[in-house]
This record gives sequence, structure tokens and C-alpha cells, in this order.
Amino acid sequence: MPVRTRSLDGSGGERLLHYARLCTAAMMSTTADSFATLVLEGPDAATFLQGYVTADLDDLRPEIALPMAYCNLKGRVLASGWALGEPTCVRLLIHASVAEDCAASLAKYLLFAKSKLRRDDAGVSFSQRQRSPDAVELPPTGWFATFGAGASGHIGFADACVHTGFVVVAKAVSEAFLPQMIGLTHMGAVSFSKGCYLGQEVVARAEHLGQVKQTLCRYDCEAGLPAIGADVLVDGRKVGTVVASGEKAVLAAVRGEPGAAIAGGCALRQAELSAA
Repeated sequence: MPVRTRSLDGSGGERLLHYARLCTAAMMSTTADSFATLVLEGPDAATFLQGYVTADLDDLRPEIALPMAYCNLKGRVLASGWALGEPTCVRLLIHASVAEDCAASLAKYLLFAKSKLRRDDAGVSFSQRQRSPDAVELPPTGWFATFGAGASGHIGFADACVHTGFVVVAKAVSEAFLPQMIGLTHMGAVSFSKGCYLGQEVVARAEHLGQVKQTLCRYDCEAGLPAIGADVLVDGRKVGTVVASGEKAVLAAVRGEPGAAIAGGCALRQAELSAA
């Protein structure tokens, strides 16, 4: 069905088009295969990634994943999710929409490494219980992932991430926020005791000088679901950005405590983050 754009006040058509695009993006934000896995294999896999992700890979374990982020040189999060595996084979579980960009970015630094990066197309399934010995725990959500078993449980897991306050960065907000702005430091995704990593200087300065003015809030959606990247408005004034979406709730990076708000034409009601 075509989108009607006839305006009553000169700007209504543009707003209608804008909201139509946001609704389309919202429907695509959380799908049956929202997550993807990049695999780095080789003798220096963990050693290499230690200099690029925010988690301390000295703590790498095969059965419990490490929350992490991959930032650009300005400290903005390009991708976030989990690292797991062993020193010679590390998996990065991230949002599918940023997998290509993340791989391309890492490829620039892999020229002289002994390890090879690939995307695992065998799929990942999510469950609330450890259904097999191969299932890996994904803190802080309390859910488990099984790799190579096809794709399932993605929508439910994305919703669990939203309710626990863990932002898995999608393309619409990639490279837009420091880890602190989207709550990743509170989720244990950033180590401030490890050595250098990409963007570390900016992230550390913001942490120690307290210069971050945006914080993460969860909102329940009364009707509809705004797209990731939608502006959060209070009385027509932008106070933040939607950074993750579940089934009936979203996470947003906001300034202050705005309370009730609107995003993408949807009414939002501020809610508490849930324990895993």
C-alpha cells in the first residue's frame, strides 16, 4: 500500500513518511535471526582481540561468555555482545546488522595476525535453560546460546536483553554512543584494568572525568514499537535515542529522567530494569 503524503500544514507529509520509515525499521529490528557470530581462529586469536575489545580476554571461558564491546578510535561502540571460546578460537556474538561492518573493521588490523576471521553461518539458538552441555551462559541475561544448531529463540532473547538492560548495538545506532551512554559499563562489558584497546583512551577519560550526560532507560510501549534509532521526545523536545528493542519494550539513551515520552509516534512509559 503506498504511503499517503498529502499535507494539511505543509509538513504533515514529511512526518508521515518519516513515521512510515520508522515503523518499517521497527518491524525489522528484532527478527528470527537478529544475532550473528564472527569466529577468529588461529594461534593468536585471543591475544589479537585483547587489543580491540573492551572485555579482558584473559578471563575467556568456553562455558560462560564475556559481555564486551568493540569500539572505534573515538570510543563509540560499533558492536556489542559477548566473547567466548578459548585462546585459539574466539567467538563474537553480536547483532546481525553490524556483523559485516565489524568484520570489515577488524580485517584492517588482521593483516599481520596469524588468525583468520570468518562468519559462522551454522546459526545460534537461544534458550532460558541449559538444554545441552554445549550451551554457553550469556550474562547478565540468564539465557544460554548453542552454536551450530540452527537459528531459534532470537526474538525472546532480544526481549530478555532489553528487560535486563543489555544493549546489543544494531546498525542504526552503531558508532553513535560511548559504552557508558548505553549502560555497558554497568553490565561488566568494559574492563578498566586491562591494557589498551581500540578507543580505550576516550572511554577511560569519560569514566574518570564523569563527562557522560546520557544514561540508559527502559520504556514499556503502550502500543506499537519505535524503531532503533528513533528520537525520544518529551513535550516535542528530543531527550534521547532508542538503542534497542524487544517485543513490547525498548531501551533508550536519554538525558536526565524524562519519565513518559514519545518515540516514533509510540507512547512510552518508563519502567525498571529487571534482574536476570
